[in-house]
Amino acid sequence: MKKLSRYFVAAVAALGMILTSCQNDAPYVFNPSDQKGQGFDDWSDVFESYWNAMNHNYAFWDIETTDWDKVYADYKPQFEGLEFGEREDSIKAAELFYEITSPLKDHHYGFWLKDNKGSYCIEIRPGLIEAGTRDYYHDKMSASQMFAVIQAMEDSGRITNLVGNCSDDPDAQGFVFYTCLIDNSIVYLRLNGFDLGANLLNEKVTAALNNYYQLIDKTPQLKGIIIDTRSNGGGSIDDEHLILTPLLRAPHTFAYCRSKLGIGRLDYTPWSPCILEPTAKMKEDVTRDVSNLPIVSIIDLHSVSMAELTAIAIQELPNGTVIGERSFGGHGPLNNDNNQFYAGTLENSAYIMYTSTSMTRRLDGRCYEGIGVIPDIEALFDADEFYNGNDTQLDRAVRFIHTGK
Repeated sequence: MKKLSRYFVAAVAALGMILTSCQNDAPYVFNPSDQKGQGFDDWSDVFESYWNAMNHNYAFWDIETTDWDKVYADYKPQFEGLEFGEREDSIKAAELFYEITSPLKDHHYGFWLKDNKGSYCIEIRPGLIEAGTRDYYHDKMSASQMFAVIQAMEDSGRITNLVGNCSDDPDAQGFVFYTCLIDNSIVYLRLNGFDLGANLLNEKVTAALNNYYQLIDKTPQLKGIIIDTRSNGGGSIDDEHLILTPLLRAPHTFAYCRSKLGIGRLDYTPWSPCILEPTAKMKEDVTRDVSNLPIVSIIDLHSVSMAELTAIAIQELPNGTVIGERSFGGHGPLNNDNNQFYAGTLENSAYIMYTSTSMTRRLDGRCYEGIGVIPDIEALFDADEFYNGNDTQLDRAVRFIHTGK
């Protein structure tokens, strides 16, 4: 097992005691999400609850390499006798949960243990653990520095029609969305999250969206479109329709999804196509046919969820190309109604488990959960160049549109 971080060990030491109870019923007879008022007698009870929660709720058992039955056989005896309130026992229990949880494929997944006051004490995120092992790992890109690069390009005359908001806009609460024209011929759209719907009352955001439509429709010598979802944590699927449907003139199937449905490990809905369809409203906003122009998605290590699904939708277009880094790998949509889907967020008095509701399969028949979107053209983040004012990944996308290479 990898050595735990100092923070993790320190937090474990502070974990103390999970709420106790005098209940006599075995924990496995309860739905783990219903164990709100009841506590747990010891760490073995918590493991039992967690194992059942994963057994019933986890959506990726048919592609998961973790043998869940073996986990029970191997770890149940190790939890036996571990008591609450004993520092060494708490550390041991947290180490065991780290061993069990960290290899999971679901890159949306999060597991938090609670202390005896109900506060989250320990966090285990398999996706972050895996991403941190990649040889091209870097911190999230600074939104303000990205905007500074754009402003410098505007000052030099390479960018015109810049409309939108940056990271320090107090009205947008951290939401970044702006559009512009690069070299008088390339439409560029940047967003750091899929939160357009919640921000459409922001005049800058609305103006930027309208600017995006107008630049696509009215730019005389339009050469291509760049959609930048680097260091984008995802959000609402509705934003994908606002951004991509103006680029379509026919329905576009780009993936398939199925949801966990039932307590059996392999209880799923049938696969359903993920389809983008141009709407009448979007056709009024954008009349130009861009099917013969390159559409480029820029992604990085920290592009996740809807940022990745948008990249997938673009990559599956005949004129679509993805440039950047292999992305985070969290493709499973989420719906947190656990009672309906037997998946998603599950919480009780000992822990919270956050997991995907659905699995996404690409058109090639594969699920890339835990892998990510593999770019057509790799362009790794260069921190030195970036903080000196040169966005090499954006430059690569612009060069591709100008040259086709």
